[in-house]
Amino acid sequence: MKLTPERFIEMAWSINLSIISADKDLLGDDFIEKTTILAEKEGIDVLYLDFSSYESIEHVLTSPENTAFFDAIQSATKPTLLWFDNCDMLAPLNCDFTYRLRSVLTTRFDGVIQSVFIAKNESLRLMFNSYRAAFYHSATRIKGE
Repeated sequence: MKLTPERFIEMAWSINLSIISADKDLLGDDFIEKTTILAEKEGIDVLYLDFSSYESIEHVLTSPENTAFFDAIQSATKPTLLWFDNCDMLAPLNCDFTYRLRSVLTTRFDGVIQSVFIAKNESLRLMFNSYRAAFYHSATRIKGE
């Protein structure tokens, strides 16, 4: 689905997309920035995590600067947008954290959190299309304008 930042902010919570995937190469260069600005103007909390800044998933999980991001996954009470940028390290089938993350995100029924997973196409296929993958058929795929 091709999507503008405006339309994303307008519709994501009302139709509860919940878990969204986006190919890094197809997403517009300024999609994250524009969407973040629009979300914040609407009073939506926005948290961004760039996985490419870390050597491993363990570093992502233990870095103090990510505490608010991970706290929001479990305890957000108002509309919240979570950017999982460059999250290719979540793709391997042996990444236990990805399965735990899926458990938390797919069992929230309040529609408060919209999570956008941005990675290379091959990583997205592993995460969302393999029948053994953590997020098998759990996401809506988008393409930015």
